[in-house]
Amino acid sequence: MYEFSMKRTSTGKLVEDQTTVTRLLDAAERLFGELGYDAVGMRLLAEKAGVNLGAVTYHFGTKEALYIETFMRRFRPTNAERLELLKAAKAKADSEPLPVEVVVECMLRPPFESGLKHPAFHRLLARNLLMPPPFIHPAIIREIEPNMRTFIEALKRSLPGIPEDLIHLRTMFAMGSLLMFTIHANEMPGMNNPKLHEPLLREIIGYVSAGLKSQPAVPASKRPKLPVPPQLPKR
Repeated sequence: MYEFSMKRTSTGKLVEDQTTVTRLLDAAERLFGELGYDAVGMRLLAEKAGVNLGAVTYHFGTKEALYIETFMRRFRPTNAERLELLKAAKAKADSEPLPVEVVVECMLRPPFESGLKHPAFHRLLARNLLMPPPFIHPAIIREIEPNMRTFIEALKRSLPGIPEDLIHLRTMFAMGSLLMFTIHANEMPGMNNPKLHEPLLREIIGYVSAGLKSQPAVPASKRPKLPVPPQLPKR
């Protein structure tokens, strides 16, 4: 996976570089989310970031590398925070299965808060899930597959009566619902009121938890095995 590494020189130059990199990443987040990878050129990126064209290649090398770093800048910390919340919840539970609502909150709170804070990123995330450039798909799966496996295992313990393939599918439904909400949340009246955010999150947690706990709509004996999220091919 591509790992961004900033060139380090003097302290003053490093601060200047960090400012340039942030401006490039912010511009890339907006443009890639709105227009897609193919429609955004290096010249447009430099223009919208207010930097010279050479700065793009100096800091990132290629457009592909810039795209991956733009995506992972927010995606990776959000995933890490989810795991930290789940780890803390498990420590408090003393080896007992967690309530479904607790697992769901650990899974949804970080992306919910990130979506409100960075709506442009969630448009980019939606585009990557619907129409990803070929090179980003392995990076997404490599980042999210171990994360979701951990949550699926926690939910299996909390939902012993629900088939694993159905837990997988319902988890996909949950993340899709959250993604669509956060994409449009900042356009909704009243969303600039922080007091509304926690009640909304509690509603989403309750909605998702109820769906996860519900009995299968179709008995397992009458349906084929349900699809699960894709995994990276084994080498």
